[in-house]
Amino acid sequence: MNTLRKVWGILLVFFLSGFALANTGQSTEKQQEINKTDKCQNHVAHTYQVFVPSADPSCKSLPLLVVIDPHGDGKLAVKQFKEAAQTYKVVLIASNLVKNNVAGYLQLLDELIADARSKYPVGNTLYLGGFSGGARMSLDYAVSRPANGVIACGALASPEQINAIKCPVMAIVGMDDFNFIEAAQFIINPATIPQNLAIETTNASHSWPESGVLARATGYLHLSSKENNTCLDTNTLLKSYVDQQTTRLNSLTQSKDELNSMLLARNLSISKPFESIGSFRSRYEKLVKGVAFAQQRDKLVTNLQLELSIRDQYEKALQEKDSTWWKNEIPALNTKLTREKDQQKNLVYHRIKGFLGVACYSMCNRAASQKEVIVLEQVVPIYRILEPDNPDQLYYSAVLAHLKKDPSREKYYLGKAKEKGYQGSLTMP
Repeated sequence: MNTLRKVWGILLVFFLSGFALANTGQSTEKQQEINKTDKCQNHVAHTYQVFVPSADPSCKSLPLLVVIDPHGDGKLAVKQFKEAAQTYKVVLIASNLVKNNVAGYLQLLDELIADARSKYPVGNTLYLGGFSGGARMSLDYAVSRPANGVIACGALASPEQINAIKCPVMAIVGMDDFNFIEAAQFIINPATIPQNLAIETTNASHSWPESGVLARATGYLHLSSKENNTCLDTNTLLKSYVDQQTTRLNSLTQSKDELNSMLLARNLSISKPFESIGSFRSRYEKLVKGVAFAQQRDKLVTNLQLELSIRDQYEKALQEKDSTWWKNEIPALNTKLTREKDQQKNLVYHRIKGFLGVACYSMCNRAASQKEVIVLEQVVPIYRILEPDNPDQLYYSAVLAHLKKDPSREKYYLGKAKEKGYQGSLTMP
C-alpha cells in the first residue's frame, strides 16, 4: 500500500508540474525558422525571399534586415546573410523585383517592408544591406527614410550623401574591387571620414562578401545600437564581439597592416558600447600618428595616382583604339597581374581590369538600348577579349548579331549567355 501511495504521489507531482507549465505559458520549444518565397499582398508580381530565424515564441519584434542583390536574386541575398540572421535573431527579406535599373525602387522597397511587417514577427528596427547597385539603393533609401543601419558592399557614396544618412553605415569593399577608390579617399585621410561611417576592407573582388564578414557587420550595427533586444543575451554577445575584434586588431598590428589596423580601431572607437569596453580611441590616435601608417598611406596615394592615370588612358582607348590594339594590351595587363610582386601595385592592376569590364558593360548597355551598331562594333570585340566567358558580354554579342541581322550568330551567343548564367532578359532591344 505504501508503495502504491508513493507511485501516485510521484505521478501527481508530474501532473501538477505539467499543468502549471501549461497555464503559465512556459515552454522550452523555439519557434521554427521560416525560409520561403513570399509575395506582396498588394502587388503579387513582387515576390521576395524571407528568412525568419528560430527564436523563442515570445520574440514578436525582431529587427528587419532588407537585403538588395543588384540582379534581384533574393535567394542569394538571403543565403549570404543567413549566418547573421541566426546569430543576431534578425528577419531577412530580399526582393526578386528590385534590381539594377528598375524604376521606382524606393516605392518598391516601401511596399516590401510594409508587407513583411504585416506578416512576420518584426518591430520598428530596420537595417538595409546591399551589394554593388544594391548598396547604392540601400544608401539612397536611408537618405530619405528612417533606418537603423546600412551595410554597403562593393559601392559607397559621396561624403555629403553619407552625412545625410541619420544612422550608422558599414562599408565593406575589396582591396581589388574597382570601386575601392570610393573608400580610398577616406582611408588616405581618416580625418575626413563621416562620423557615422565605418569601413572594412577584404581581399575579395567585386562580389558579395563572405557570410562571416556580413555577420560581423550585422553584429557591429546591432550591438552598437541602443535598441533593446530581449531575445538576445546582448551583454554576452557584446563581450564576445569585442574580444574577437580585439584579437583581429592585435593580429593586424602584428602583421604591420597599419591601414586596416587604423580602420578597425576607428570603427570600434566610434561605437560607444565597444569603446566603453575596449578603449579603442587611444589605439586609433596612436596609429594615425605613426610613421609606419604615414608610409603605407603615402604608398597607397602613389598607387592610386597610377591607377587613375591608367584608367584615363584606357577610357580614351575604348573609343579610339581598335581590337587589334587591345589584343596586345589586354594580355600585357594580364601578365602584370601574374608577375607583379608588389602587393599594392598588383591590386592596382586587378582594379584596372575590373574597371575595364564595367566600362565595357556600361558602353554596351547604353549602345544596345539605343541600337547604336557602330558603338557595339567598337566595344563588343574588346569586351570579348577581356572577359570571354562573361554572360553579359555574350548577351551583347548576341545583340550586335541581331542588329546586324545575323540570326545564326545571335542564336549562338544567346545560347552561350544562358549557359554561362546570364540573369537578365534574353529578349532583343
